[in-house]
Amino acid sequence: MPVRKPDSENPAVNPFRRLSASQVNAWRKCPRLWYYGWMARLKSPLPPQILRGNAVEECVCRVLRESPTLISHDSKSPMTTPLAEDGSPDWDSDVSWVGPGLSPLPAASAPSDRESLQAWALARADAHFERCWESAIREWEASPNRVGLAEDIDKEEGRAMVEEAISLHMDQVQSCFESGGGPDIDGWRAGNRQKWPAPDGFPRNWETPHPAAVTGSVTWAEAWEVARPWFVDPDAKSFTQTSVHPEDWFQGEYDLVYRWRGEPTIVDLKASIGKGDRSGDYLDQLRMYAWLWWETHEREEAVSGLEIWYLGTGTVKLVEIPTEEEMSSLNKELEDLYLKIHSKDPRIEDCPPDPSPLRFFDRGGVPAETPVHPDERARCSNCDYRGFCEGSDHEIELPLESRVERFGHAWPVTPIGEIETRASVVGEVVGLQGPEILDDGSISLEFTLQDGYDRARVRPSRQGFPRRVTRAISEGSRVRVDDGMPSLWRGQLQIDLDERAAISIATEDDEAPVVEVETRVSVVGRVWSIDAYPNGVDVNRWSITLMDKTGSAASVAFKQFVPLSAAAIARGDEIAILNGEVGEWAGRPQVRIGPGARVVILRHSEDTPGF
Repeated sequence: MPVRKPDSENPAVNPFRRLSASQVNAWRKCPRLWYYGWMARLKSPLPPQILRGNAVEECVCRVLRESPTLISHDSKSPMTTPLAEDGSPDWDSDVSWVGPGLSPLPAASAPSDRESLQAWALARADAHFERCWESAIREWEASPNRVGLAEDIDKEEGRAMVEEAISLHMDQVQSCFESGGGPDIDGWRAGNRQKWPAPDGFPRNWETPHPAAVTGSVTWAEAWEVARPWFVDPDAKSFTQTSVHPEDWFQGEYDLVYRWRGEPTIVDLKASIGKGDRSGDYLDQLRMYAWLWWETHEREEAVSGLEIWYLGTGTVKLVEIPTEEEMSSLNKELEDLYLKIHSKDPRIEDCPPDPSPLRFFDRGGVPAETPVHPDERARCSNCDYRGFCEGSDHEIELPLESRVERFGHAWPVTPIGEIETRASVVGEVVGLQGPEILDDGSISLEFTLQDGYDRARVRPSRQGFPRRVTRAISEGSRVRVDDGMPSLWRGQLQIDLDERAAISIATEDDEAPVVEVETRVSVVGRVWSIDAYPNGVDVNRWSITLMDKTGSAASVAFKQFVPLSAAAIARGDEIAILNGEVGEWAGRPQVRIGPGARVVILRHSEDTPGF
């Protein structure tokens, strides 16, 4: 199956902390590179090449979904796919699918050879390409972290890549035709469908033979239908068609999976010519996908082929298939890496700046005559994080202020690296609810901590429940809460408890006054990225990542608290957040913008040095 849905009830895995091929490749390149990208969540800027890849892949998949038996070359009504609530194809629904309602075209119009079938496919590409290109531009331009211009990318070059992809797919169709439709042609003609069918406009439970099905020798129209690979449906929401390891700690998403030969071949589409270090990543990625397929098929089915299609050259790069022994070894290697970097929050010291050699490839992903750069640290010269990584000689100017004078007041500024997101408090338990031991071993409880006249509400966090809670806790007992996350809710101090937090019985001389817990902070930093911006549809927050010389932190504002200045803030601006609320999200510090907080632009990006 191309898709294995994750187990949402698996308590052992945080669904937001699964491993992926891109993370593995980043770690292998340099552990510090992984840390900045996935732990500190410093998003890299988006160059316009991204839009080309998105447009090309969408256009190709829209062509692959259609049928020369049902859709004319000049049709204005393309195939669409109904979606379930989570945005994935609604395979188990028998309504709203386009295919069953379409009437077959006249038999005389059916393609009778490769040339006529390929001409039909290219005509369908023309019908889709302009809209796919414009959609990709809109999506890219909607990102506040984009760099460059859409005009920097040649649209005709993108259209040529679509044509190369269709030509390579037609090689598969021709092989299918010349093989008499492959081993499953009779089952297909009888109306049999796979559990995860290739997107074709029909639901999963559709046993009526396809209108293209005939008897006797296989036709070119049949070969198109039978050879169609599984692919990510272009109408589906992003990341709803990933395949997840049986133990839920790794996930990946295949581009194309050809199955007409009876054994799967995984294909990765690349809208590039295959030069540069990333071509080495693609090899490793496909070998991980071969392992993932094996794992998700109970280690009983292996892939028969791994291919990279470089659409800039129109060539196929064959990737060596790993043996079962290699896949067993890879499983242990990746699981160990997952436990190292995702079962806990690694510190920056655990992820040293230790870059691997920079690799060289020629067109088509062919290893260059000189396979690696002679300078061991050549990778650092183009790294997005070179300006503040201790392993690089490149330096950038980042702010480190001690105070800011605004609105007739001098605001003391806290260095980002010194923000305290955790606190300890001691007091008496009042209004205890629980504790209750949950199925995963965590503990649900809630109470008010009374410390003289001061109070704090203690409760489980949204990011997980505590595990270290004394069995002696009871109404009226005096306890110590360590590593709780403080915040304010309607003017009252609140302490959220996650897996890092602990509750123990306080000793006689324990002191950690509730009144001394700091919940407010002022910071100054440069905007590394704008991570979310309200769009009036499905995003209602403004969120950014800030940096100063000591570290990075997220900042977020919801709905009415989004500052008016947000529309004017861009990547590279230096800003101050005054009287923000201290928080923590996914292991990193957060400065929340709410009542009483202010956001001030100190310098625009034009006046600050580039990253």
